[in-house]
Amino acid sequence: MKQVKTGTGDRLSMLEMFRFYRKVKLPWLMLILVAGLSILNKQAMLWIVPYTSRIMTGAIEEHGFLAGYIGFTLLAALIEAAQGAVNELTAQMTYRNVRRTVWNRLLHMPLSGIGGRDSQGMVSRITQDTTGSYAVIAAFIQLFSVVYGIVSAFQRMFITYKSLALIMLSGIPITLFSTWILGRMQYRITTIENDSLAKITGFFAERLPNVMRIKTARMEDEEYLKGVEANQERYRAEIRRERIFILSGPIGSMAQYINEIILLVMAASMVRAGSMKMYQMTNLYNYYLLFMSNAFMISAVWQAVKTSHGASASIARIVNAPEEDLTGGEKVGDPQADIRADHIEFSYDGETRVLDGADFTIPAGKITAIVGENGCGKSTLIRLLERFEKENAGSFSLGGRNLNSLNLRDWREQIGYLFQGNQIIQGTIRENITYGVHRDFTEEEFLEAVRQARAYDFILSREEGFDTQISRFDTRCSGGEMQRIAIARVILKKPQILIMDEATSGIDVVSEQEVLEALMNLMKDRTVIMVTHDINLIRRADNVIVISGGRVEESGSYDHVAENSPLLQEFIEKGGGL
Repeated sequence: MKQVKTGTGDRLSMLEMFRFYRKVKLPWLMLILVAGLSILNKQAMLWIVPYTSRIMTGAIEEHGFLAGYIGFTLLAALIEAAQGAVNELTAQMTYRNVRRTVWNRLLHMPLSGIGGRDSQGMVSRITQDTTGSYAVIAAFIQLFSVVYGIVSAFQRMFITYKSLALIMLSGIPITLFSTWILGRMQYRITTIENDSLAKITGFFAERLPNVMRIKTARMEDEEYLKGVEANQERYRAEIRRERIFILSGPIGSMAQYINEIILLVMAASMVRAGSMKMYQMTNLYNYYLLFMSNAFMISAVWQAVKTSHGASASIARIVNAPEEDLTGGEKVGDPQADIRADHIEFSYDGETRVLDGADFTIPAGKITAIVGENGCGKSTLIRLLERFEKENAGSFSLGGRNLNSLNLRDWREQIGYLFQGNQIIQGTIRENITYGVHRDFTEEEFLEAVRQARAYDFILSREEGFDTQISRFDTRCSGGEMQRIAIARVILKKPQILIMDEATSGIDVVSEQEVLEALMNLMKDRTVIMVTHDINLIRRADNVIVISGGRVEESGSYDHVAENSPLLQEFIEKGGGL
């Protein structure tokens, strides 16, 4: 599965951009209202021009002038205020809907697709990058109103004085050229800025929960320097952005200044020659200001499009990426069948092979231990069995049926998964134990699962018992206690297949033996797959598979493998550590 790029990477095409917006539920009625108010706002500005021209020529004594001027000015202000309020509400609705779409896609796309190594940076993608998603929509709405403003202002200029109005059109190509330059600059700086934000968010999101570990390792100075560098990268991105803003004003205003000079020089000479009236010159100039202000806004609109284009590049790739097929394929049926791996090959980067022709059998209803040095491909095998990744070559089968042909949701429902590290979500202890348990169960079954996991006593010792709020950063629960909560969850689920990836590492020594006994008793007559360095667990296994260099060095019973596997012999000689 190709990973979704979340950095600067390849440029996002406009076609991909529009495909992204098609998949987001946009508030269309609100957008139409914003567009209508934007056009009405442009028209209101045109209504005011005759009054401003009279003020400039001193013709303010005419009957009804003051009432008309105040009325149209207030109307324009009200329309502008209404447009701003509706536009802001529409923006917030769009941000909400985009976040929903991105979060839904992250949950339903393959783990390989998001490149799980960037999980901390994904926080910024969801919270920050999504806030740029409305800019391109607002820009296109504004583009319609800007075009309306340009055409309407030019019509009035043309009615006032045809020849000068046609000359003023020369400013449009200059404006479009400057717009193109600024747009390319804006796209680049926005992608750099968002990538730097994702990196600094990921850095501090990882470091802050581990301050205690940093202190005990006496790494404060080193981590400070890393934080300074992350902060410096963010600073450099901000400085580059400010340089763009500094340049955008002069570049964008160039056409307006050139045309304004031409207009005033020619109009003034015509007034002196008597071929143009003063009020014509004033009207022409005021309409020209509206004309060029709208023309100049094309630059701002295009910059907004490119800003949103750059800001949304990562989340657009996420939303456009394919989802996991959870509903296709045949039902698993009875999962109690041998799992066969036939010459499995896999690489994360397309170059270095983590697995290179791994070939083994996991017997049904037995305990299989997978042993090997760090980095040999043990955890990768687990990811492949869970179908988080897809093998590059070879195949897995269950009772002769290709694993990839089975219904993915049904397959994962058969599996209980315990891994090394924290498996707690923010919520109550009860919510954590029942998390992902989709079958009906009684309160007695729930309590029995807690007892078998040896978690009952320490949970009831809490003031709020099962309603105690916990999280992965909760210092009130030890690592062993959190692991026993996770074990209770698996016991309650009653899976047919249990996968354990160094799952006992967080269990305290006092309760380790009884927890393992309870877990093994529950998994009797079920298929158990353990990735472990614990020699006691390896000896318990009915089947041992030794992985070395991405290949199976030896497999079979513990006695057979201990006699024929140099790697396991070395492991035993070192006292159960590789």
